Amino acid sequence: MLKISVPASSANLGPGFDVLALSFKLYNVFTFEKSDKLEIISDYEEFSNENNLVYTTIKRVYEDFNEKPPTLKINTGSDIPMSGGLGTSASCILAGVVAANYFLGNKMTEYEIYKKAIEIEGHCDNITSQFFGGLSMSIKQDGEIRYKKMNIPSGMKCTALIPDFAVRTKLAREVLPEKVTMEDAVFNMSHCLFMVDCLRNGEFENLKYYFKDKLHQDYRAPLVNNFYDIVSKAYELGAYAAYLSGAGPTVMIFRSIEDNEFNKKIEKFLNNLPNKWEIKDLEIDNEGTIIEEY
Repeated sequence: MLKISVPASSANLGPGFDVLALSFKLYNVFTFEKSDKLEIISDYEEFSNENNLVYTTIKRVYEDFNEKPPTLKINTGSDIPMSGGLGTSASCILAGVVAANYFLGNKMTEYEIYKKAIEIEGHCDNITSQFFGGLSMSIKQDGEIRYKKMNIPSGMKCTALIPDFAVRTKLAREVLPEKVTMEDAVFNMSHCLFMVDCLRNGEFENLKYYFKDKLHQDYRAPLVNNFYDIVSKAYELGAYAAYLSGAGPTVMIFRSIEDNEFNKKIEKFLNNLPNKWEIKDLEIDNEGTIIEEY
């Protein structure tokens, strides 16, 4: 049996739209074994069939090699919230490519696995962080993928606020403008440089000055009920940073590891809002995808 554990990831960190992502110790765990018939097990009934993203990914990789995929029993994990802005779809694609390569007899290199997953997913950020772990930056360049991974120093705690509603990625992309101004582009580039430097050097208290965005967050904020209210409250309570994770609706907060009262205070605030919000502390994952064979 093959077991693949893929961590959650938070993309679009502040001004790092479509470039930066950070992985966490919250995993979708997938298992694969050969079987007499195709069987796909999921916590969601609508994904317990051949249209499951993991399986369609496996088929696509096999088609690239002009081979027919084996009959498998696939169990798809679901600890990462669906449509929550924490990389669920990317985790399924990554697991599918890794599994396909395994059953093909490891015909692909690590980089080829990584590149194929990005080709299928369409974006670099989540895949890079989930595959390699840590804080990642990635770009497409001349048909290749360039990436860097950084480990963030200790001293910062990450808290995810996960609501009881979802935001479909398709809708979140449709609300983005086709063009942005030079002023907004320069704003994001400059803030991104300072933000990454603060994260790398552990200068977390300065993140609030640079964790700002003009390329996507304001356009997507209306899709997330009370988004600005929550962000303002988080900063009022001393957060280092608060931002829309991925395409939303999860709100990610970076805060002091020494603040033991933050969650109680933000919970009291959230309880007065119309929707229910789950508060989940997350540890940063620096390992990335874990592959185990039994």
